[in-house]
Amino acid sequence: MGHQYGRSRAAVYNEAGEFEAALQASTEEIAREADNSEHHLDRATALAALERYDEAVEAFEHAQELDRESAVLDDDMLDDAYFSALLGAARATATTAPTNVATACEKLTRYAGRFPSGRHLTDAVDWQKRLRGELKSTFVKERLE
Repeated sequence: MGHQYGRSRAAVYNEAGEFEAALQASTEEIAREADNSEHHLDRATALAALERYDEAVEAFEHAQELDRESAVLDDDMLDDAYFSALLGAARATATTAPTNVATACEKLTRYAGRFPSGRHLTDAVDWQKRLRGELKSTFVKERLE
């Protein structure tokens, strides 16, 4: 995989769907530049694609914290990616046992704290209702293998 000017190796791997390679590359890049929010975003993106949602959520949060000073990340993209990982983490938690639904719903409350004006505030509330069985899901996307 060749490097593309202006893009990290991890970003190129993520775009190519090579998520294990992206995770490894982002880990190496973070070791060299620990305060670079883009490297943490690349890591979070790879972790989410690998369905390691709890780790992805932590990495997205760290990227957002680092980006407060540098302001290089696209806020809308970060908003969407963070909510997606948070929802993945909540759904994974809820499906492990019915007693975990409260914990899953609690995960979704983190969204409003991170994105108080975010685009997914209503979605986060609706998904809590869905997980508790209070709101029917009318459409569920199936993951392509």
